[in-house]
Amino acid sequence: MRIGIAGHIATDSIARFLDGDTAGLPRGYYGAPLLGTLIGELLERGHSIVAYTTSSDMPNGTRVIASGDRFKITYCAARPRAFRYSEGQWGRAADSFKRERILLAQAMREDAPDLVHAHWSYEFALAAIESGLPHVVTCHDVPQVVLKHAPNLYRLVRYFMARRVLDQAQHLTAVSPYLKQKVEGYARVPISVVPNPLPAHPAHLSESKRQYDPSRPRIAMVLNGWGALKNPQPALRAFAALRRSFPAAELCIMGSDYGPGGKAETWAMSEGLTQGVHFLGSQPYPKLLAKLADSDLLLHPSLEETFGMSIAEAMSLGLPVVGGQASGAVPWVIGEGGVVVDVTSVKEIESALVGLLSDLPAYQRCAQAARKRAQENFTVDQVADAYEATYSNALHRVSAANTTPRDAVLHSMGKI
Repeated sequence: MRIGIAGHIATDSIARFLDGDTAGLPRGYYGAPLLGTLIGELLERGHSIVAYTTSSDMPNGTRVIASGDRFKITYCAARPRAFRYSEGQWGRAADSFKRERILLAQAMREDAPDLVHAHWSYEFALAAIESGLPHVVTCHDVPQVVLKHAPNLYRLVRYFMARRVLDQAQHLTAVSPYLKQKVEGYARVPISVVPNPLPAHPAHLSESKRQYDPSRPRIAMVLNGWGALKNPQPALRAFAALRRSFPAAELCIMGSDYGPGGKAETWAMSEGLTQGVHFLGSQPYPKLLAKLADSDLLLHPSLEETFGMSIAEAMSLGLPVVGGQASGAVPWVIGEGGVVVDVTSVKEIESALVGLLSDLPAYQRCAQAARKRAQENFTVDQVADAYEATYSNALHRVSAANTTPRDAVLHSMGKI
C-alpha cells in the first residue's frame, strides 16, 4: 500500500529513512516523535510512505522534497507568525492556515497515495480532506479542553478548524477512549480507538535489571510547559513533603520550562522547594529514556491527558506511575501499573508516593503490571496492526461504482 502520513514530523525523527546528508533540509515540525516510529514500522512491513509536514524555516510558498527507499517527505512552508503581519503577509492563524493547507493538499494530490493518514484535527487533517483523497484522521487532543485551558484567539481558531474536521472527515480514530468520548458528539462518523505507538527500546534499556533502593528513591517527572494544565506546583510540594519520610529521595524533571533557571526552578526557589530536585529541561529522546530507565517511579501531575506518552514510556521500562484519577486518559493508560489520586491535593500525592515507595511487594506488583500493560497494548506492532485494518476498511468503504476518490483526483489532474 502507498500511504500518506501527514502531521508533526521533525527531520531528525525520519532522517534514517532518507538518502544522503540531511543537514540542509528544513527542520520540520517538532513535537511528535511517535510519527517517526509509525513510519518506520510501516516501512518495515513493506509499505511505501509519502509524508507531509510543515516547517517555518522555509521561504514563503515553497516546498522541499527528500526521499529514500520507499520513502518520500514533502516539507511545506509555514508562516512563522500566528497572526502578526510580517514580510508582506499575515500570520497563519489569520486565515485558518489556508496557505499551508493549499501547499499540503497540492503535494498530496500530486503524489496521489492510496490513502492519507493525517494526525491532529487541524491543518493537516483539513489538507487531507481538501485533497479529495481517501483519508483517515487521528485525533490527539480535545479542542474544547485545550481552548478552556488556553482561552486565546489562536486556540479559538484551532477549535473551529477541529470542528470542521470532525464534521467532514471520512474516517476518524482517537488515541484513547477518553478522547473518543470527548469528541464523538461533534463527529458524523464512528470513531475507533488506536493508541499511540511506543518504539522498541534498545536492549540495554528494555532488559534492565534495575533494583529499587528504598533508601534513595529516584522519581521522574516529564512535563512540557509551566502552566495550569500540567499542574506542577502540587507535585513539587508533595515531593518536598515526601523527603520527610525519604530524606535521600531525588526528583528529576524533564521538559520545556523545567531546565536550569527556567520557570519551574525559579518558582521552586522562591518557595524553598529545590532540595533533592534536578531541573534537567528538554532532553533528546534517547537521554530522556535513559533517565527514565534509571528512575524508580514516574510522577505525572497533569490535569488532563488524551493519552500520555511519557506515562506509557515509563511503564514500558517497568516504572510504576502516580497520576491523576480525573486526568482524562491517565487512569486508562496506567491500569494496574500504578496509583491514581486527586493530583490537586498535595496530601494525596504524598500519600500515594509514600505508600508505593515504602511497600516493596506493592511496588513490585505495580512495576510488573506497568511493563505488562505497555507491552500488551501500546507497542508499535500492535498499533500498526490496528492502523492497517483501519486503512483497509477506509479504502473498502470509499470505493463505489469501481471508481475511488483517488481515481477521481488522478483523472482531474490528467494522469488517467
